[in-house]
Amino acid sequence: NCVGMRDITKIRFFMRILYSIFLIAIGLTGYVSDSADAEPAYKHELEEAPPDGPSIQQLQSFQQDAATAKARGVPILVLFCSFWCEHCDVLEQQVLKPMMLNAKYRERILLKKLEVDSDSTITGFDGMQYRSDEIGEMYNVELYPTMVFFDANGREGSQRIVGMNLVVEHVVEKLDKAIDKAVQAVN
Repeated sequence: NCVGMRDITKIRFFMRILYSIFLIAIGLTGYVSDSADAEPAYKHELEEAPPDGPSIQQLQSFQQDAATAKARGVPILVLFCSFWCEHCDVLEQQVLKPMMLNAKYRERILLKKLEVDSDSTITGFDGMQYRSDEIGEMYNVELYPTMVFFDANGREGSQRIVGMNLVVEHVVEKLDKAIDKAVQAVN
């Protein structure tokens, strides 16, 4: 028998579900260790941003942020995350917050955070009101953390960064390249 397009679509859907479960399982357990009680290694290797450091502002209005980004000539970087996502917290505390202490980054991007499982209402680029989970669906965000760069018109300006490599230097390097590309797309 020949496999039809409908069967291929079902297989792809099933594979995406399996892949998502795999990524979630890795995210919940960190790296495999000898002891079930051991914490993931990255917790001990990374330094956290000072508690009085800058916080990442919650996304409330794409429309307002687009006006700000346009006036400043910078892209908007949105961290799509979830309250249960340990990797999201590591990314925020170990990469994004320390990064925003550096004027080089503060002047080049407008950084916002969107917890997709919160009860917040967000104003879209179109001025309409959406629940935070609807925004995640609208931009096809399926895994956390996901960083998406937008220009002032709501178009993606650089490649998304999905997931969190446990080597912070790799994340920073990838983020630097994506920021450069997003800034070039805006200008």
